[in-house]
Amino acid sequence: MAGRLSVPALILAAFVAAGFGGCPDTTDPGAGAGIDAVVHYAPIEGGCWTLTVAPRKVYQPLDLPADFRHDGMAVRVEFKERPDMASFCMVGPLVQILSISAR
Repeated sequence: MAGRLSVPALILAAFVAAGFGGCPDTTDPGAGAGIDAVVHYAPIEGGCWTLTVAPRKVYQPLDLPADFRHDGMAVRVEFKERPDMASFCMVGPLVQILSISAR
């Protein structure tokens, strides 16, 4: 039966067609006009500051200014993701802050 695909081959083809094997999303939600976020302190690996943008989207800023290091502080932030860097905390994608203000 030449020309027929096996079941595993069909499953793989379905995943690829559905985008499973596609390129990752490279959009940077913090670039542009900025987004609303809440600053949080995570007491792991000596402590890490995070920016929570949505209930489940957390970023780790590389350079959070001292004036904004207050757990629960609401901010407006513009940032750039830094996939070329790593951290001990590993709580979310690392970001470089371009601008930040209290809201």
